Amino acid sequence: MTLKEMRDEVVQTLGLQQIAAYNEAALVTTYLNRGVIDLLSRTRCVVRCVHLKTTAEQDTYRLDHAIMTLVDVEDGAQRLRRNQSRSYGGFTLIRSDILRIPTPSEDGEVDIWGVLRPAPMTNDTDDVGAEAFGSIPDEFQDAVILYALWKASDYADDQTGGQGDRYRLQYEGQDTRGGRLREIRLLVNKRGTAKAPRMRGSVRGVSDRTAWVG
Repeated sequence: MTLKEMRDEVVQTLGLQQIAAYNEAALVTTYLNRGVIDLLSRTRCVVRCVHLKTTAEQDTYRLDHAIMTLVDVEDGAQRLRRNQSRSYGGFTLIRSDILRIPTPSEDGEVDIWGVLRPAPMTNDTDDVGAEAFGSIPDEFQDAVILYALWKASDYADDQTGGQGDRYRLQYEGQDTRGGRLREIRLLVNKRGTAKAPRMRGSVRGVSDRTAWVG
């Protein structure tokens, strides 16, 4: 679905202005891009593999800003899934951007499976299903529109009809763990046996571990 198609649906549904003197469509574009990031980070519906080059005797690495969240870490021998303690067996995520791994005895590589930050859509023809803009499957793209409807309704201050809260409930449920997001998570979990396609990438290492504060 293109940016224009999604933006037009939000604008027409809420009756927002698109006149030269008062064009609210640009704000809708902002909400749509935020919705893409929110959907990806909260459902992990699209996962990619980034290869972390490791250095002998170095156990701590800074993750690139492009990696929004981790799902799995694989060292070639086994795949270690993230658990609630933010640890991956011998792999530990410190803060949101520092990964500690078992100290390697030689240079090598670790596969990091995670959600990558997409580029924002700016042109009318930019498609949320394209790799650069999130690669969100067609069947999940309605959630991005729901997010934008929620935020745009709050912006319009439509408290009389309660539209903002209605769209929020459809998107994330009363407790933020329901709604469309929950449906998407369930569908993603059912597909959990499939491996995500690989994407070659690079991650910056931390040369001096005394330079960061835990």
